[in-house]
Amino acid sequence: MISEMRITRDIYMVGDGMRGLSHELDCIIYLLRSGENYIMVDAGVGLDNDLILRNIDEEGIERDRIKYLLITHSHSDHAGGARFFQEELGLEVITTEAEGRLMESGTDEELGLLATRGIVYPSDYQYKHCKPDRVLVDGEEIRLGDKVIKVIEVPSHSPGSACFLVKDEKALFSGDVVFHNGTIGLGNWPGCSLAAYRENIHKLGGLGVEKLFPGHFLVVLRDGQKHIDMAIENLKKPWVPPAWQHLHPHY
Repeated sequence: MISEMRITRDIYMVGDGMRGLSHELDCIIYLLRSGENYIMVDAGVGLDNDLILRNIDEEGIERDRIKYLLITHSHSDHAGGARFFQEELGLEVITTEAEGRLMESGTDEELGLLATRGIVYPSDYQYKHCKPDRVLVDGEEIRLGDKVIKVIEVPSHSPGSACFLVKDEKALFSGDVVFHNGTIGLGNWPGCSLAAYRENIHKLGGLGVEKLFPGHFLVVLRDGQKHIDMAIENLKKPWVPPAWQHLHPHY
């Protein structure tokens, strides 16, 4: 049987609203194989978690082999399902300190929900707060199974947005910080800042990224650094760079 969700030898896409894999508001939800176990990257909006579980089951992946959940940032389409997977699968939820605070106790305004509820999210959508099990600092490296993962905190799309670099694979999970073709995640809500983008995007330079796995749209399996460098260069120019909200169907 040919897998429809396996992207590389060790990386699966088990949720994504735009591709119809899971709830329409879900970001891309990845699974990264790490030795005998798996790491989930982002958790979706939390409105139809069973679709994600079904995809995992259809790949023949045993649920109890998924041990960790990396959250790139606290916005609903990425972290709204975190508490479910923390409780249902017993995953260790990991993010940055700034995003962890928002996940645990952020207000609707801080989470961007006042700006997007009724436009992007249903008018009755309620964020399910989740206390992370571990918070990381910028530049910290952790070993999860046989993978060494470096957290690169890039305040920009949100106050503590995390990009996760899988060092041996030269793969970057970039959340909503940067996308294919150098597009960035600049929006008009509290916590998202063009100034912060300018100040922090340089952290993604010189990483030698081959595979770029963003939170939406296209994945890049070769020369991913080229797309990151486009964003870095765009942010040096005197006009607002191309931003993802112009392309997202829900905006």
